[in-house]
Amino acid sequence: MVSPLPPVDRSDPSDPSDPSDPDAVDDRSPPTLVVARRIPVTLAEGPGRRFALWLQGCPLRCPGCCNPQMLTFEGGSRIPVDTLLEEIAQATRAHALEGLTVLGGEPLAQIEALTALCRGVTPLGLGVIVFSGYRRAEAERRPGFAALWPTLDTLVDGRYDARRPEPAPLDGGRRFIGSANQRLWHRSERYRDPALWTGQPRVEIHFDATGGFSAHGDPNTLDALLGALPRRPAR
Repeated sequence: MVSPLPPVDRSDPSDPSDPSDPDAVDDRSPPTLVVARRIPVTLAEGPGRRFALWLQGCPLRCPGCCNPQMLTFEGGSRIPVDTLLEEIAQATRAHALEGLTVLGGEPLAQIEALTALCRGVTPLGLGVIVFSGYRRAEAERRPGFAALWPTLDTLVDGRYDARRPEPAPLDGGRRFIGSANQRLWHRSERYRDPALWTGQPRVEIHFDATGGFSAHGDPNTLDALLGALPRRPAR
């Protein structure tokens, strides 16, 4: 058992956190997320036009992970939450966004900063969807989840299982979901309508100024697409 600390006397000028002390220094840094990738507008990562954000690092290491380059906690770009909120606000104005989707990696591995981000988009009127490899019961045992949950509209839970791909739409499969074991938990009514999760799977390809490209969306469709691309001969 951890004994509670005695209360701090805030009137004590020797206390460095005393707000009345003009020389006090607040050493708390603003929340920062380690980001693997972000796209200002997409139709492939949830209902409607969305800002998609992939976070770097995952402790779960699911076999056949869709984003193996995002498993390591090394790499990515460290970006202040305030900067991301500015980008999301600009994208909302430019593209009439419906919401924010956060994927990974494992978003709950950065739960405090994630909560700050999700809370920060509320004034923009955006819906929030988070994809996590943790089952909801596991997530609820993680420190910080109780604060995150009220900021979400929908949680998609469960480890990606390449052996159990989501069925095709004609067989009752859900759009935007990678494997059949993953579940939808709706905290609000915003995305509860099953019709929002039905339809043809979608893949998007984004080209950069150098001629390179990146792709994202339905894992099964994406695998088939990339597998059909011609391979350049080795030099």
